[in-house]
Amino acid sequence: MWYPCGSFKGDERSAALASNYKDQGLLAGISKNQLDGGVAGSLYRDLDKMKDSVTRGYPQLRKSRDELEFGYKLSYEGLGEEQGKIQVVEPKETKGFFDNVKNLFS
Repeated sequence: MWYPCGSFKGDERSAALASNYKDQGLLAGISKNQLDGGVAGSLYRDLDKMKDSVTRGYPQLRKSRDELEFGYKLSYEGLGEEQGKIQVVEPKETKGFFDNVKNLFS
């Protein structure tokens, strides 16, 4: 069962990614991965606060605090039925290209 627990407002870049994903263009898969990564990174940065907020709003979830799953539902005009479903994401730290290169040499 999914419980609504907050929202994120995207910027112009997010709108461009959502538009490309909606149109199922050549780079739609990449756009979807970038949307997932953005949400996962935002959740990661505030994960403890989010869990506190969720368990305050839904006390029945307190015992499951460390087992919560997170997802998002993309709200963008013109999405197909499958695209409008809840997308499960794992909160994780997002790193840029240079972070990945640095890790190769450390």
